[in-house]
Amino acid sequence: MAVSLESEAVIVNPLKASGLVDAAGLERARAWVRERGGALSDALLRLNVLKEVDFLRVFAELYSTRFVKAEKLRGIRLDDELLERVGVRSAERLRMCPVHFDRQTSDVSVVASVPLAANLVPELRQVTGARTVTVFVATAGAVAALIRRAFYRRDDAFAEVTPNGAGPGFSSGTQPAMPALNDPADESEERTSIRMVGEVTGTADALPPEREPEGKTVMVKLEDLTIATLRRENARYRIAQEFHRRVSLERSVEAMVDRILSVIFELLNADGAAVWLTSGRYASKSRTGDHVVEVPRTIIDQSLVSDHGILTHNAALDERFDRSQSVMVRGVKSVMAVPLRTTRTGIIGILYVESVSMSSAFTEEDLPLLDGIASQASILLDNAALVTQVQKEVETRASLSRFLSQAAVEEVLSGRLKVNMAGQSAEVTVLFADIRGFTTMSSHMPPEEVVRFLNVFFGEAVDAVEHNGGVVDKFIGDCVMAVWGTVKSREDDARKAIAAALEIVERARKIRVNGAPLEIGVGLHTGPAVVGAIGAARRQDYTAIGATVNLAARLCGIAHSGQVLVTSDTLLRAGPGVMNEASDAVLLKGIDTPIVPYVVRSLTLPLQLGLVSAPAQR
Repeated sequence: MAVSLESEAVIVNPLKASGLVDAAGLERARAWVRERGGALSDALLRLNVLKEVDFLRVFAELYSTRFVKAEKLRGIRLDDELLERVGVRSAERLRMCPVHFDRQTSDVSVVASVPLAANLVPELRQVTGARTVTVFVATAGAVAALIRRAFYRRDDAFAEVTPNGAGPGFSSGTQPAMPALNDPADESEERTSIRMVGEVTGTADALPPEREPEGKTVMVKLEDLTIATLRRENARYRIAQEFHRRVSLERSVEAMVDRILSVIFELLNADGAAVWLTSGRYASKSRTGDHVVEVPRTIIDQSLVSDHGILTHNAALDERFDRSQSVMVRGVKSVMAVPLRTTRTGIIGILYVESVSMSSAFTEEDLPLLDGIASQASILLDNAALVTQVQKEVETRASLSRFLSQAAVEEVLSGRLKVNMAGQSAEVTVLFADIRGFTTMSSHMPPEEVVRFLNVFFGEAVDAVEHNGGVVDKFIGDCVMAVWGTVKSREDDARKAIAAALEIVERARKIRVNGAPLEIGVGLHTGPAVVGAIGAARRQDYTAIGATVNLAARLCGIAHSGQVLVTSDTLLRAGPGVMNEASDAVLLKGIDTPIVPYVVRSLTLPLQLGLVSAPAQR
């Protein structure tokens, strides 16, 4: 595997600046890579062009951390729980191996190969929940061997690692690209720099630092140009840490977007910046704060389909934007835009920066920096949106669960079922079941006993209703109200409501109160009702109201113990097989015309429908 020129520069420049490699040694290593593949750093070590300790010391100084030689990693103890939490895919992709998690300080220690992945620290914080990350550097061969030993249980993983720290490295899929970046100014350098080890305590016992090498002392004398090069190569890693630290403090998408835009002005020479999301959200900010930044539609369209974003040094002369009036009218000169991508949902928008004050405000080296910011911003925005979505779903589920069955709640949340909260007319079947003689019975019982047997009865009633596809609407004293057809009307609603009524009566008989079976009466009616969310702003119930509900309640009131009373409307819609007996017509309170109640004795379901008989009433 040949290393990319960008990745090679990250390795070669610090070593050349430190006087550790010369042109001849470098060419030998490159020839080795061309002939046999592998990483350039591994070739330098394998050919003994430089010593492992010298190699690691340079990069430990560059990243302001400590190093660990391959020999020490052979016998290091690992945290199995931490390994399982991080996973082998993350370890190989980030070219690191987690070794220790300090639960008191919430710090995770890892050994990583150079060059360090730009998103190493943010991803580890997210995966492990750690507050800080301590990174120790080692050779690629040593880290790859440690991963094989840790995750693949290869006891011989270090057999192929040479005494100088060389060894089989990582596959091409795990080799990170390290684009060069802008040279931050001195004050920006100080603002974004993070000392990985200096901030953390309590991990020295897990991975003690190497002793200063005996013999050869590496004198690092860097010219101004070389210092700028090293800063550029290290900037993305440091900026990534600081960017994640600042932005991840925000919890809402709006606050997070605002913080992202603010950080951009610290890192780029932009006059304006904007985040455009495919969801319809849009936010912008100008450096002076005196105008709204408008992203030209042509730039949005091209950014969404680009692999690495777009960069123009003079938008007014760029033929890609010659039809964009907003570019011409606002006098936009320099532009950069990159897509915001997530692994969960794909492209979610674009990140845009502009300069109206000067042409060529951005360079080719700025585009990878903006793309790196966009990569982290995408993860953070997607996570924030997911948290908001989950919270909304939890609230919706809790609200719906008060008046819908669990199955109906899942239907609504999946989008397969719509609930009109504003109100609509629907044909429903309403059931009321009431305990007979409850007042007299409860007056001779302790309060806790009354509550106990009521809860037992309500539990049985709820099971019977939901077992037959109904929804328990509410509990009223010792009475339960259930409805069929409020959310989704079905042809067999009336039949299932009768089956539920017979089942409630049968279940109630098995409940003993003072040694006697619990006695209840049930009333049902089918007809039109108004269905919707009814109540105050802070307390609403999705329920049915109207004459149909009143008639069912009145039938329940005149039902004798063990009786299930229904109307002719319910019988008509229930179909054949309902064994019933007509009673004398009665004039019920609030009902203008006499009603003929029918006493349901049993319900026989046709065998050809593949159904079974409901329990008969005795």
